[in-house]
Amino acid sequence: MAAPNEYRDRWWPAAAVDRVQTLQLDLPEPFTTVHGGEFTELQVAYETWGELNEARDNAVLVIHPLTTDTHATGGFDGQPDGWWEAMIGPGRAIDTDSRFVICPNLTGSCYGSTGPRFPGPDGEPWLDRFPLLTPLDIMRIQHLLVRQLGVRRLKKVVGPSMGGMIAWEWAIEAGSMVDLAVVVAAPLRTTPYQIGLNWLQRRGIEIDVSGDEITSRLGQMVARGVGMLSYRAPIGMEEKFGRDWFKKPGSTIKDRGMFNIESWLRHHGKRITKRFDPLTYITLTRAMDLHDISEDRGGLIAALDRVECPVLAVGISSDPLYTPSEVHLGAEILSQLDKPVQYAEIRSPHGHDGFLLETDQLSTILRQAKLPGSQPVPTREERELNNVRLGILGAGQVAEKLARILTSRSRQLHEEHGLRFEIAAVAEIDPEKELGDRFGHAELLRDPSRLVRRDDLDVILDLTRGEGSAALVEEALTRSRPVVTPNKVLLHAHGARLERLALDNGVRLAFHNSIAAGWPLLYSVDRPLGRRDVRSLQAVLSSTCNVILGAVENGASFEEGLEQARLRDLTEPDPALDISGWDTVQKLVILIARTLGVRFPVGQVQVRDLSGLDPFLVQEAPALGLRVKQIGLFVAGAGGPVIAVMPMAVPLDGYLGGARDANNVLVVDGGEAGEMAYFARGGETVPVASAVLGDLVGLFEPTRSWTGRYPPAEEQAQPARFAHALLRKGEKAAIGEAGDPDGIPVLESLLHPRDLE
Repeated sequence: MAAPNEYRDRWWPAAAVDRVQTLQLDLPEPFTTVHGGEFTELQVAYETWGELNEARDNAVLVIHPLTTDTHATGGFDGQPDGWWEAMIGPGRAIDTDSRFVICPNLTGSCYGSTGPRFPGPDGEPWLDRFPLLTPLDIMRIQHLLVRQLGVRRLKKVVGPSMGGMIAWEWAIEAGSMVDLAVVVAAPLRTTPYQIGLNWLQRRGIEIDVSGDEITSRLGQMVARGVGMLSYRAPIGMEEKFGRDWFKKPGSTIKDRGMFNIESWLRHHGKRITKRFDPLTYITLTRAMDLHDISEDRGGLIAALDRVECPVLAVGISSDPLYTPSEVHLGAEILSQLDKPVQYAEIRSPHGHDGFLLETDQLSTILRQAKLPGSQPVPTREERELNNVRLGILGAGQVAEKLARILTSRSRQLHEEHGLRFEIAAVAEIDPEKELGDRFGHAELLRDPSRLVRRDDLDVILDLTRGEGSAALVEEALTRSRPVVTPNKVLLHAHGARLERLALDNGVRLAFHNSIAAGWPLLYSVDRPLGRRDVRSLQAVLSSTCNVILGAVENGASFEEGLEQARLRDLTEPDPALDISGWDTVQKLVILIARTLGVRFPVGQVQVRDLSGLDPFLVQEAPALGLRVKQIGLFVAGAGGPVIAVMPMAVPLDGYLGGARDANNVLVVDGGEAGEMAYFARGGETVPVASAVLGDLVGLFEPTRSWTGRYPPAEEQAQPARFAHALLRKGEKAAIGEAGDPDGIPVLESLLHPRDLE
């Protein structure tokens, strides 16, 4: 029955508090903790969903993590959404139609269970006299609760993070009454690193500028910031925040500005002071420090040998706090002991918070758990090999060549990156196209919407052409699936919106390698150069424009040159993307961003397309020692750089003039580092397939990728001005003063930004 006094005035604000029930535990004698503390009375707050069956054996115990509460779900029943809403409810992975789900508030917390604000034996609040707790203590109190509620057997005990530490104790102490213990992102014992992080958080609370060592709010904000950083992985933070400013700095230390990441930490710090007791923070973080299943049990192996129920251990691939290798260790030992155990891993860029953000994956893992019965646990080497399941939209040449590359480079990908890619499904809407066996054992689909809705795919690859895939890509991103695409038509029409959608859903729309056609030169730019030493970039970046201008130089018409490029499969479905300069502009801003570490919007790039170009000047330029090329140009200047994409006359025998057909070239003026030139082929399907692979690897290893976010440049680009141009003078071509709109500027006559100051 409920306690005569539930001490609700001591509770902190929580969602759906009116649903919370309390139970005063029957304690025939004081409850003694592991470290000798005593409780003469214990109250446990809890919520339940579903009905306990007559056999009293259909219960599921959900153990919440550090700062959450009893309200794990409830949105389906008209209540506020819970912290694990997508996991628990009718027809969900933890099904309230068939299960009686219990979520108790941890002892020591501040949402209804006995905690530091409750009265001690003398009637005064416990405060810092509150008994020291361990996960084992909390588990034993939960065991008393479950028994007092009349539960005979638990179908599952499910705990993420700190809840997983307690779930380990359930498996060891009371496994005989549990059908399955599910441990999510929790180690067998905490490490010095984890203990150190908790110490920092507690000191942030205990030491404050006000001198109040208990209820310090500013200190608690700092503590929460340390915790939030430990819950997220660098790759996810980069994708979510980059180096973007929330408030730009002024000129003094006082007005030093605020990055978005700092604003996010401040926001969560303010929230925690309004909803979580600092004394509870101290109590429960110390309980986590004391987590060690081997304590007084003869070691890890002896402790796990006491497990009497099947265990499902779930790690998170990018978790920096409780690494997947630590979770895997428990499964590995249980397997060696011939205990029924299964290991699974959530693939996520979100770090420890993956158990909150990747509920689709976790739901699938729970539904597909093949316990009881021992399942093969991957070896340490196998676990560290990241298995990535791919879904491909479009079964064309790029997809086929990507499949070949994945096969031929599988060993290299394994050894260098710890990745193993598996093409799990391919969707092709063209009913006339035969799929055959080009994609191994992949499931072949005619309905692409089925592919993007699958929960077992880690990455969606859009290898189609045109913008017909926009809705599919949008759905994939909305479902928090990263997307890789080299589809320039799609990106031209919808790129900005889709990138925003990806950012909002915490995933990546990766295309930078692909749009750059996999140039080897990309990976060279920032290695030999400091980012502040680059004076200029000059580049030929469009194979299509190369072929067209080469054909025109040899006497063909512009249309004939375009047809030659099309026959060589060097054009986009809409050739205007190449001819207009859009393709070169995109590549140029990627190069600038990676070289300088800032991004210029494409709207600041001065662009002139190939249409209206006088073919006579293209044909006559070689006689003057020149060649007309579509050039991407960046030149640094104190008043703002010159950034331009346009046809220019360049030396016939220079690096730029020598780039023909599908060859691209980048010339970098590195100041004191000298001039460097990089060459590569682009536009053909093998480089594009290789570039797609580069973006794939970059999803899991961002240092290998050009996909990334850069802060906007503060300076504005200025237009390019030239002293001379290639002009038509009667029946001859000649070099004259620039100014004629029909002329073609001579690159070497560029008026450098420094010359214009």
